[in-house]
Amino acid sequence: MGGSILININNKQWEKLRFSDIEKLLAGTDDETFFFEFKSDKESPAKLVKEVSAFANTYGGYILLGITDDKTIEGCKQWTEQRIHTTIHDSITPIPNFDVKRLRSGAITIFVIKINEGTMPPYITNKGQIFERVSSGSFPINDSAKLSQLYSKRSDQLKCIKDKIEIEPIRIDSSCPNNLCGYLDLGFSTTLSKTTKLQNTFYTYDFTPVTEILKSHTAGFSISRLGYSILISVGIASASSGDNKTTLLNSGIHNFIEIMCDGSVRLRAILISESESEKVDISTITYLRVIAEKVYTEIFQENFSSIFISAQKYEKLTVIKQFIPYYNLTGSGKEVELLNAYLPKHIEKYGNNLMVENSRLPKSDYFIIDKRWFDTRKIKYNTKNLIDELFHSDYSNLGFIDRI
Repeated sequence: MGGSILININNKQWEKLRFSDIEKLLAGTDDETFFFEFKSDKESPAKLVKEVSAFANTYGGYILLGITDDKTIEGCKQWTEQRIHTTIHDSITPIPNFDVKRLRSGAITIFVIKINEGTMPPYITNKGQIFERVSSGSFPINDSAKLSQLYSKRSDQLKCIKDKIEIEPIRIDSSCPNNLCGYLDLGFSTTLSKTTKLQNTFYTYDFTPVTEILKSHTAGFSISRLGYSILISVGIASASSGDNKTTLLNSGIHNFIEIMCDGSVRLRAILISESESEKVDISTITYLRVIAEKVYTEIFQENFSSIFISAQKYEKLTVIKQFIPYYNLTGSGKEVELLNAYLPKHIEKYGNNLMVENSRLPKSDYFIIDKRWFDTRKIKYNTKNLIDELFHSDYSNLGFIDRI
């Protein structure tokens, strides 16, 4: 999504880059260039952050860490891969799309930091500065016209994200089911350090385990390929009209999960009232989210958090007809009893819990989920917690004020 394609070092794919390729690059390069910056092991974090910001705000580039300005390979002892990641994650907003490769030759270790052209500029340092790459150096941007260009690029990217993950509203007409009260849309667009690797996993994946997951939750489901996505629908594609005739549903009136080849997702949960009632069982929201999380985890496995950089996420509740959310669960157990008694307790304190208008989180733009998000909330960053947050919905407990 957006951004120019960064040149390869020595015509080598990033995954196949070796120490010898850096030696060849240095032998054939007179000095630092627009796309290459040399940094010694003694380089300060502030200066490293400056270069990363500049590359992300311009056309991308490489930082060769452990190499002096005169192209001497000294290696790194102070800098480690973990320190590089922590420095960049803690010092630039939003977090740029970058990757780090450690290369060794004997006792010498160097790091190559690959920074892609950013799609959501400007990339601002923790000192409030915005840098750009000019010739072979990095300089602060003070020109208002250049800043406007960066913000315009961000605006264009937000439109691309909107087109990608936001679902078309349901067309409301006489053919819609009378008990369709609303729907919840949730979507997120991912930025990954190894998108190609994830896409290869996605395209070669055997969906048999996904079928088993769906069978364990519902009898009615469908798995279909939709362009570069997989569409999983849960439920049936028809409804009964008032005269007991079966009619096909309009586009979008369905519980579904669309998983894209880059890990981005669109999800819709339909909110249906019971016959001749204003009540809507909102357990559908949690039910669909649980299925989505299990399927997503099965496809992308445990290493997803290691290639994840960030995601832009939104949720939107659309109210077609006013309704009262509640839980109508079958079975036994303390949790079932508590949920089924939730609405009467709410009504006693706060009234009937009526949903009367639409809502969106956030009101505009998108939430950014990245490693910093987990750090500030003191939540352990791993694949399980990451996927939990990506699919979490603040509308799951729709309308209720007190916790269970």
